[in-house]
Amino acid sequence: MKHYLKDRLKEQRTKLGLTQKEIADKLNIGSTSYQRYENGTREPKLDTLCQLADIFETSTDYLLGRSNKNVPTYSNGKKEDKWDKLGSVLSLSEKEKVIKALTE
Repeated sequence: MKHYLKDRLKEQRTKLGLTQKEIADKLNIGSTSYQRYENGTREPKLDTLCQLADIFETSTDYLLGRSNKNVPTYSNGKKEDKWDKLGSVLSLSEKEKVIKALTE
């Protein structure tokens, strides 16, 4: 299963245009820890795996290779609105630029 997980983590991260550090920041872990997930030398804990699925808007089954259907899922059963989604896709520096542009 590690093979699927590491490949799908990288696939989903690059699809969103995020760096490993940005994902690590969203998880509140060190970037080295996240790098190990993508290298396949470490597996995330269950709660971290669920957070990753939420970040990538997919299922844990897809990340683990138990399903080939990469469909959006939401852990709370409620679809996010466009502002919530935008906030989860933007990096911290991009968010700061948007705030600055809106407040000037």
